[in-house]
Amino acid sequence: MSMKSATAPRQIYVRNAITHVCFEGKFFGPTGGETKLSLEHPVTIEKAASDGGRSRITVTQKRKGQKTMNETWRSVTVPRKARG
Repeated sequence: MSMKSATAPRQIYVRNAITHVCFEGKFFGPTGGETKLSLEHPVTIEKAASDGGRSRITVTQKRKGQKTMNETWRSVTVPRKARG
């Protein structure tokens, strides 16, 4: 399986109640767990400058007829539970 290019659009996922996106082999999620971005539309990602904490990215979503939305997300741990 090959990795997507850094500029390729990505999908936002929810697993175990954690909203996240995968970028450069890490999972990133919104600060506080809340996002205004739609799960239905793809996003583009840029690396954000470090502020001394966990890794950060800027997530951008463009939707037809609406203003472009930007959010800064941090790296998160997404637990994997066995399917029951």
